[in-house]
Amino acid sequence: MQFLYDNVVTIAVAVVACAFAWIFGGTMAEYLTPVMPWLWAILFEVMLCFPQRRGNESSYDARKRVWYEMKSDPFTWVAFGFVMLLLVPFINKGLCPICDYAEININGADPSAPIPFLPYCVNRMQHFTVVVWFVPALTAALAVRHSLLKRGKRLLIEILVWNGLALAILGAVQQVTGAEFPLWANFKDCQPVYFFSTFGYPNMGGDYFTTLFGLAVGLWRWKLEIIRSEIRSGDPSSQRGSSDKSFWRKHYLLVPAVIFFFSALNTLSRAAIILVSLLAVLFFVHTFVSAFVRMPKASRVKASAASLLVLVAIALCTVAFMPDDIQREVETLNTTEVLDRVTGRGQYHSRVAVEVWKDNFLFGCGGWGYKHFCIPKMMDDEIRQLQAVGGINVHNDYLQFLAEHGLVGFGCLVALVIMLVWPLGRIWKAMLTAVRFTPPKEQPAKPHAIFVLPAPVFCILMTALATFVHGFGDCPLRSPAILTLFFVSLAAMDGFLPRLKDNG
Repeated sequence: MQFLYDNVVTIAVAVVACAFAWIFGGTMAEYLTPVMPWLWAILFEVMLCFPQRRGNESSYDARKRVWYEMKSDPFTWVAFGFVMLLLVPFINKGLCPICDYAEININGADPSAPIPFLPYCVNRMQHFTVVVWFVPALTAALAVRHSLLKRGKRLLIEILVWNGLALAILGAVQQVTGAEFPLWANFKDCQPVYFFSTFGYPNMGGDYFTTLFGLAVGLWRWKLEIIRSEIRSGDPSSQRGSSDKSFWRKHYLLVPAVIFFFSALNTLSRAAIILVSLLAVLFFVHTFVSAFVRMPKASRVKASAASLLVLVAIALCTVAFMPDDIQREVETLNTTEVLDRVTGRGQYHSRVAVEVWKDNFLFGCGGWGYKHFCIPKMMDDEIRQLQAVGGINVHNDYLQFLAEHGLVGFGCLVALVIMLVWPLGRIWKAMLTAVRFTPPKEQPAKPHAIFVLPAPVFCILMTALATFVHGFGDCPLRSPAILTLFFVSLAAMDGFLPRLKDNG
């Protein structure tokens, strides 16, 4: 019971993040809206009333500290401003009650706002869906920043990893049993489409499991570092029986990492195939170089030869045993197509989104407003190319957020991400300074600017960068499961960073 009381906020944040993933990635509003407002209300209450306590700190003092920190945090006020920006359109709604692009284009319905200089939306229920994405995600990030201590942030990441493992196993079971829909649900008026686990859209599922792959690798590296520290300090608790148990204790987190890697491939998302493969190579090199500088010279040759042998074996197995579905997706990849998708060149939706944004420069056209305005701005040949599934998305998250939330809303989102990453800079600088006074044998690998960071922080930053790049060529952040995981993982980085002395 004491554990539950101490970690009630951790559990509440995890429930919100996990619920988005289990409810079809959060992309089906009819299942999302009855559940998430209640989970958000519980999270909001516990983050203010039951924050984690420091040392001998009383519950009253912990609440007082968290309340003061939240009030003085710019993140709180920018998030609050963005939420207010999302709430105004419920009053300042367009004039057609059930607007869609056919009604605007053919019947001449007027979707414009009653008050032109205020934020507005075309359809209240569709806009409410976007509110249900952002409010819990931003509240979860705020709770992680202030209501959780470092141990709570680390526990949260571990819970998310094990929840992801359950989702990955579910995806494998669904494939074996021949399921036609996520969770074996038979949706009316839906044609069977390719899906993996609870994600009905391959790119969203691919990005989700790619992110979890990075989190699992980061946790594995963190556990190794803890065990190494215990051994160096002579901690009796580091002696845990047989070598088999010791090996399992060191490397058990590689199990979800490997499963996440293959899950990302199995979504058949070409972006995920590229990104998770690049991350795997990057993490391998980072791990190898980090360990290499600490090895005795005699061990370095053996480690290099063993690593080369493993890489060759993986490459041969990949070529020989790659499933046909993945092989077909890999064969369609080429540099020109990838660059074209990421830069938006030749993608008609990019041009249309910019035009919609120019018409709604400051505040956008409201949540899911883009789909109501895109058809009238398309040319005939572009309408003929319109995708049957996902055709009303820009396939560029940033342009779609810009079109739907305007310069002000998009600026708020950019500012929130920057504020989540900004505190890392001060600690990073202090760690680089400390390296100069560290004995040469204990210094990290060079360049110090990269290897001085704790491995989980490096992994979180790289997976966030992968999601950022993916957002240029598709719409992963239009899944609230990914949106929440993105915000929460960035907010939880602090759990793996050393505490500066002047921070108390």
